[in-house]
Amino acid sequence: MKFITLVSTIGGLCFGYDTGVISGALIFMKYDLGLTPVQEGFITSFLLFGAALGSLFGGYLSDKQGRRKNLLWVAAIFIFGALGTAFAWDVPSMIVARFVLGLAVGCASVTVPIYISELARPEQRERLVTVNELMIVTGQFLAYTVNAAIVNLYPEMSHNWRIMLAIPALPGALLWAGMLMMPESPRFFMRRGETEKAVKVLEMLRSPGEVQQEIKEIQKIIQIDSVKMSLFEELKKPWVIQLILIGLMIVLATRVTGVNTIMYYAPTVLKSTGLGDAAAVTGAVANGVVSILATLMGMLLIGKHSRRKMFFTGQIGVTLSLILIGVSFKVFFHTETLNGIESVHANFAGASYIILGLMLVFLVFMQGWIAPVFWLMLAEIYPLRMRGLGMGIAVFGLWIFDFIIQSIFPLLLNHYGGGMTFGFFAATNVIMLILLFKFLPETRGLSLEQIENKFRF
Repeated sequence: MKFITLVSTIGGLCFGYDTGVISGALIFMKYDLGLTPVQEGFITSFLLFGAALGSLFGGYLSDKQGRRKNLLWVAAIFIFGALGTAFAWDVPSMIVARFVLGLAVGCASVTVPIYISELARPEQRERLVTVNELMIVTGQFLAYTVNAAIVNLYPEMSHNWRIMLAIPALPGALLWAGMLMMPESPRFFMRRGETEKAVKVLEMLRSPGEVQQEIKEIQKIIQIDSVKMSLFEELKKPWVIQLILIGLMIVLATRVTGVNTIMYYAPTVLKSTGLGDAAAVTGAVANGVVSILATLMGMLLIGKHSRRKMFFTGQIGVTLSLILIGVSFKVFFHTETLNGIESVHANFAGASYIILGLMLVFLVFMQGWIAPVFWLMLAEIYPLRMRGLGMGIAVFGLWIFDFIIQSIFPLLLNHYGGGMTFGFFAATNVIMLILLFKFLPETRGLSLEQIENKFRF
């Protein structure tokens, strides 16, 4: 099971690398392509728009054709999408290539957690699904590190951003080769009536006494769902609507933290505080390091604490961090206008590093407490017959929320400054914390079938 998890979560690595690499490439790409702030926002966010559609159709296709086949398609799109961004010749071609790459990111973000959760034992599920989050932040760290290495070792290299954007094709190729050797989800086989194939897969992963019991639990759920599914009919059921709304609430709570503004625009934010290009790109590497360490900590915590307690702790922590970032921009920086151009300047040496430090505190709470629970709960709460579709709807919401936030973030930062921008995120987090306290369920210690019965009856 560990090998299956390692191979399938290369999809998470690709996801992380492709979302992280743009942060460094954007600084240099804008000179070659002559980008305006609006174009910067669109190039960054069109990956998110593609990911929204990829998650929706990816969830549907994972229910139709299987989790394994979906990941093979994802790997191929990662390869061609990465090469497409590297060879883009103007803004429209870059936007199209980023959109195609986003299709793979969205599909991977839905399929990988479902695939792992359906193959893992209940007691393994929380730890193994969290490996995907570890691979996502590792991919972002690798992107930051490679960007910084290229910038510092070859400062005079022209078109260095093309190399940054081409490298993600390599993990895409690894994912494709690895998934050729992986089994399909036994629950997918059971839904298709291929019980013998499901038994063979489970015999590889379970002790002999566990296989028949698990088969019986899955069969009970399938018998309840024996009527052919119609999406519109399902959406008329109150408990299904409840699950979809809970999933969207969980997603919105994580997006309004502004986490991806910090991950995608870290060099841009740091540069706005007065750091140079190379220093800003290098400083963003610290984000990657802290994210990995915090995720490892989260993997230890999630086995010992309830889902609700971890989510609440993380939400309070990121809200306080955002407030401090906003206050720091107001207190430690000022704006100056020269030749009609307004720029931000630090009031004292080292002020930029206060912002960096607070960004790192934010990431400890986000990656250590919220992110592990977030992906795990989305992979757990939906019923078997529409697990891919249900998670696809939730992750579609994720990418749409991200698309909106990332599109407007450069404009907010440019027009209102860091204080107002991060203050806005802090205020929305307070609202989400109230909603989570009232509606977030607890799923710790339950099998996927027990979770489904909990909501259904």
